[in-house]
Amino acid sequence: MPTEIERLDAVEPIVAGLVDGHAELVAELYRLTARIAVLERRLAGAGAGPDAGLDASAEEFRSLAQVLRQAWDAEQEVLADSVRDTLRQQVQEWTDLRARRADVQDRLASGKVARIERGRFEHDVHQLDWQIGARETAAQEAAGRLDADREAVEETWRQEAMRAGDKARGELVEVARTRVGRALAVDERMPVWFTVGLGEITAPDPTCWLDAATDLLAYRIEYGVTDPVNPLGDRPSDQSGSAAWIRRCEVFADLADRLHALRP
Repeated sequence: MPTEIERLDAVEPIVAGLVDGHAELVAELYRLTARIAVLERRLAGAGAGPDAGLDASAEEFRSLAQVLRQAWDAEQEVLADSVRDTLRQQVQEWTDLRARRADVQDRLASGKVARIERGRFEHDVHQLDWQIGARETAAQEAAGRLDADREAVEETWRQEAMRAGDKARGELVEVARTRVGRALAVDERMPVWFTVGLGEITAPDPTCWLDAATDLLAYRIEYGVTDPVNPLGDRPSDQSGSAAWIRRCEVFADLADRLHALRP
């Protein structure tokens, strides 16, 4: 039967191997922890490099932002298609009511309406008068807005500015995509609004995340959003009905939904 010393002599090499293995595991763990920390900073936008210049003052965005500002000014007096359709419907409904009243009045004046039906026709005229009066102000305002819209659309400078804006909008998306990719590649420090809005990059397929990051940056550049924390800035209002504001509201709503979907 082995003595205590013999048993210790047999176990000692095993213990030494375990100690060495433990030291190696600890070193590897520290190495992996450091790599993960770097990766997390990159994915979250908290890069170790210089701050990423992701605003309208950056050289790559400056000229495009100016063109888009001119397009915005041009579209202020131009109605969105949906608003234009609604106004036309208001005017048409009012016009139809007036035509119906004129038709009923003509039939009454013709003397060809039977006595038993005359009361019904007179009642119809009374009801139509009430409906026409109730809608007259809104219809006239709608007609005035449509006339102003028609004049604005025909102005050459507006047409040129809006065409240039459409072109610049497409170019801005491409420039923004390149700029975001470069910032991530060189580990630049992303602004707070970027990390708040997008969080960590999605895996294994980052396509949706990168698309959202690109469109978010493009939105802030086009509409001059400067809020340092809120990614989209204040919610825009579509009450004016202009093409510029309606488009911004639609893009805002779409981006808000996409950013919400990225959050855990």
